[in-house]
Amino acid sequence: MPIRRTPLTATAAAALLLSGCTVPIAGVAGVTVGEDGSPVGVIAMCKEHVDGATLHTDAEDPEAQKDMGAWNRDAPITGLTTWPLSSPGDGWTVAKPLGRLVPGQAYRLYGWTEDDSWSTAAVSFTTKDLEKLTPGQVWYGTGDESRTVPLDDFRTKACEEA
Repeated sequence: MPIRRTPLTATAAAALLLSGCTVPIAGVAGVTVGEDGSPVGVIAMCKEHVDGATLHTDAEDPEAQKDMGAWNRDAPITGLTTWPLSSPGDGWTVAKPLGRLVPGQAYRLYGWTEDDSWSTAAVSFTTKDLEKLTPGQVWYGTGDESRTVPLDDFRTKACEEA
């Protein structure tokens, strides 16, 4: 299964920005933790679907981003789903195993479709953000706009804001 690559060349990124071409947002990505504190991906689809997810380092320069993990879903994601980033199961296939998350490094997790028709809003987080979570709490958003909500509220609240 192919790994979704997010880094773009400067020329490609500029072309996308100037043309106004972007992949429409149809859902929201978040992160929580398992009972052992390991990271768990969360995706809430508000409409349409995505086919998988990618985690990469968060850097302003797309050329500096490094893929840290990638996962494909056997069936399209149309509702709310969670999966352990280090050992997914339940319909998830590892395209790139999760790399070691380094303290102080920011990461971004997002969902995508094979044909680039839909994506999710990405979540930005650090290992410190993960340490503040307990199982059942979802961190989502980016930068100053990040928030934590109970998993049961995530889909509703995230979709209202998306």
